[in-house]
Amino acid sequence: MTSIKNKSKVRILRPESYWRNQVGTVVSVNGGGNYPITVRFESVNYAGTNTNNFAENELCQTDDPSSNDNF
Repeated sequence: MTSIKNKSKVRILRPESYWRNQVGTVVSVNGGGNYPITVRFESVNYAGTNTNNFAENELCQTDDPSSNDNF
């Protein structure tokens, strides 16, 4: 079971992600599948979306408000 919960702030670790090293908010945690955690961002990607699904090992939980800075 995942330790990441809804409304948690997480930093994206996936190298090929548009939002790599940015902080987003967890909006959904599903039990199954390869990418069970849905994260919403303030910025949109090239396709105009602001959500994406990730695996737990592609996220780093950070509830520090000062961690919202982009790298």
